[in-house]
Amino acid sequence: MAAARAEARRKAILARGNDRLAKLTTSARGDDAPTFVRDETPPRGAAANLSSFVGEDSPMPPPKPPAPATEPRISPAPAPFAFENSPSSTASGMPAPDPSVWSEEQQRQFFHALMGAGLGGQQAPSTGTPPQIAGSGFSSGGSRAGSLPPQQDVPGDPLAAMMAQLAQMDPSAAGKMQQQSPFMQPPMQMQPQKEPTLLQKMLPLLHVFSAWLLLAYFALWREPRAFAESAGDVVDSTVWKRWADLAWKAPGEGWGVQFVPFLWAFVTIQIILHSTRIMLGTNRFQPPMLLSLAMAYLPPPFPSLITNGLRYISLGGAFLDDLASVVFGLGVIILVSGWFAT
Repeated sequence: MAAARAEARRKAILARGNDRLAKLTTSARGDDAPTFVRDETPPRGAAANLSSFVGEDSPMPPPKPPAPATEPRISPAPAPFAFENSPSSTASGMPAPDPSVWSEEQQRQFFHALMGAGLGGQQAPSTGTPPQIAGSGFSSGGSRAGSLPPQQDVPGDPLAAMMAQLAQMDPSAAGKMQQQSPFMQPPMQMQPQKEPTLLQKMLPLLHVFSAWLLLAYFALWREPRAFAESAGDVVDSTVWKRWADLAWKAPGEGWGVQFVPFLWAFVTIQIILHSTRIMLGTNRFQPPMLLSLAMAYLPPPFPSLITNGLRYISLGGAFLDDLASVVFGLGVIILVSGWFAT
């Protein structure tokens, strides 16, 4: 009797629950829901969780048996990356290469496109072309020999490779690239190295010979005349001895050689020589490669300041070279005077 009453109570509860659920479903879906929606399957988990819903059974999941200790699986080494989808690799089950990965050839072409020069005289592809479009071998699974230029040797030193590529840059290609990209800063115009003319080759020798001729004029002509005028003699016969005394005589004992306006004459000769270089246009200064790359990204006042400063430094270096030639000439005169004085 108790089991029959429990069974009847359970069926009544289930019937009331099903009626309530049907009313809620009908009110939510509308009156036309039975036409479009067919409830052929019972609610999920209704039959399986019937005992749990009524409260007569509270099943406990059985404990899982402990998993046997197994050695860690070693994943096989990945196959080397292949640029072509060969039939052998597809048949062996190897994964196909990722088409979004750029190959070395495409990276080199992209670098040449940024630098404004083509690779090997060919037109470089656009920088916005994705890898799967630039290389048709990735999408078709065939050879890429007809879509890309042949592979070139990659140098070991990347800095040397970049310098070589910048040295071979075409100014016209860089100008076209600047017109296409208005947001890119204007690159430095790489002037080709011209062969120096004969005048440019002879200018250093002209500086040295001018300094030596001026020194010989003052040492062998102006200084003896100044000494003769101060001593009251017409001819100076002690010119070699006085120059030879400079090799061992202390400055406190007197120079022996008369003071002449050599400095003003030397400065005048230097002004004439440097003005000639400026007027002839032989003082063009080419900054180093790395400095030229850095100057392209500096604000407008700084590139001109750096260029003019380096040009004046080169003029100062030429002046110091001429002054060193004068000092060397003085040493030669003192040495030769010691030979003639004995």
